[in-house]
Amino acid sequence: MDFSYWGSICLAVFITLWLTDRRRFLNGYFLIAGLICFVIAVWQWLEVTQAPWMQAMMLITSLVLTGIIPIALAFFALACVLYSRRLIRYSGSQLGYVMLETIGFVIWGMLIVTLLNSLFFRSHLIWMILGILFLWIGYLMVGFLSYALSSLLDELPILYSVDFIVILGAGLLADGSVSRILQRRLDKGIAIYKQQRKRGAHPQFVVSGGQGSDEIMPESRAMGNYLIENGIAKSQIIQENASTSTYENLYNSEILMTKEKVFHRAIFVTNSFHVFRAGVIAKRLHTTMSGISASTSIHYLPFAAFREYLALFMMFKWTNAMILATLTISYLIYWLFVY
Repeated sequence: MDFSYWGSICLAVFITLWLTDRRRFLNGYFLIAGLICFVIAVWQWLEVTQAPWMQAMMLITSLVLTGIIPIALAFFALACVLYSRRLIRYSGSQLGYVMLETIGFVIWGMLIVTLLNSLFFRSHLIWMILGILFLWIGYLMVGFLSYALSSLLDELPILYSVDFIVILGAGLLADGSVSRILQRRLDKGIAIYKQQRKRGAHPQFVVSGGQGSDEIMPESRAMGNYLIENGIAKSQIIQENASTSTYENLYNSEILMTKEKVFHRAIFVTNSFHVFRAGVIAKRLHTTMSGISASTSIHYLPFAAFREYLALFMMFKWTNAMILATLTISYLIYWLFVY
């Protein structure tokens, strides 16, 4: 099989899909598939090389990869447990934190059972069950990598003029001031606004966020105050103060923007871990909004990304269930009738 050919096809599809709509979940999968095909193609080309030093280097690489994969899994599992314990210690026991810790323990259990079965049990049934579990973990990891790559691509700057810059709300501090995570969204929006003004555009801000039960004012009011304090005219700010979720943020903001200008072009700003899922929601609402990433604190980013991927997984739960079922059935057929 000519993997370079299939890699070129996958990358061509990725570029086409991404240029037409960066909010597709398939974008990352085609990019990953293309890169994997090219890696395999290079490996095949090296295999036919007769130079002794090349053959030796490939052997060493194979041995290193064979050792690195289980070690990397073990460290990943340990990181999940330690990181979740830290979150639980500082923020209390929440479902997401417990799930992250559980995933770490499950991976450690699988690695231990794999070692024991290799050394002592040598049970075909255990190998079959482990194969299914590793297949599921592989599928989840590829999906997470697709989500991560799609989120990174939203770091690219916008090269067109917009009519509106939507800032998605986040929590406020006890005194009603914006939280650190929300401040980063607002600062990113201000930077984009200044870039747009240099292009000759005059976009308006739409600050979107209602009032939580533990907040003394709507998030939109606090965001508006922050923008005014940082040099944005009050006339350039539209407040949307009824939203309690990302879906409502985007839906209500779209209604307000359409009232202001029927045919408009808008972008929304949120943090890097959240931008892709928000884009998928915007796509489902049949809007043209694309997302722009604001930075996220490095200590919070791992869990935030994990939580966002779980939310994305559940958004496409039936598709994921069908794919996992197909992979599992195919694996069982291979194991029972071919292997």
